[in-house]
Amino acid sequence: MDKIIENNNLTIFKVQEEERQRIARDLHDTSLQNLTHLIHKIELSSLYIDKDPIQAKLELSIVEKSLRKTIEEIRNIIYDLRPMSFDDLGLKNALLQLLSCINEDQKYQITYDIDNVSCETNDVIQMAIFRLDRESLNNIVKHADATKILFFCKKNNHIYVIDITDNGKGFRKEECHGTKHFGLSLMKETCDILNGAFEVESQPGNGTRIHIEIPLEN
Repeated sequence: MDKIIENNNLTIFKVQEEERQRIARDLHDTSLQNLTHLIHKIELSSLYIDKDPIQAKLELSIVEKSLRKTIEEIRNIIYDLRPMSFDDLGLKNALLQLLSCINEDQKYQITYDIDNVSCETNDVIQMAIFRLDRESLNNIVKHADATKILFFCKKNNHIYVIDITDNGKGFRKEECHGTKHFGLSLMKETCDILNGAFEVESQPGNGTRIHIEIPLEN
């Protein structure tokens, strides 16, 4: 029993560390680099301010636009950590908003059926469900080249069943452990921590199906 607890703790620490690394990487690759570049732009503007005021204004205008973009990037990172819509609207509406966001350009034909989770359900479990759904949809957007998505999140007694299918290009299941599908490994680890089940069905040219079952009482 002690060995099982130790392994579970190590898995939790691993997931937490990988999430920290992802956040650090996002901040370094976008916001931090942009802010460093803007410092150089401001220094350049200060050199122009007396000799060429018009050029200085042009440089500062570029700085302003870049700052607005950086603020938006930071907001997106914060949203990834804790979506405000989740706290304000609840799980079901947060998932509906998520579907709306990924289909903003009407690229996908989406069929969905979403059950809400009662307020008595552990908040951590609800957030885990949201993150699992979001990761599944992000994988479709990034990798699948799909046009259709079936998105079902249904409550079955004390189990929340997630079933997400796309008609994209699919992949070989042995690729699940590669860097391209690293997110799938994290999803499985999350399900293991929550005493849930995680299954992937996919073949090249035949789309992908993600099936997840999460106990609502852990």
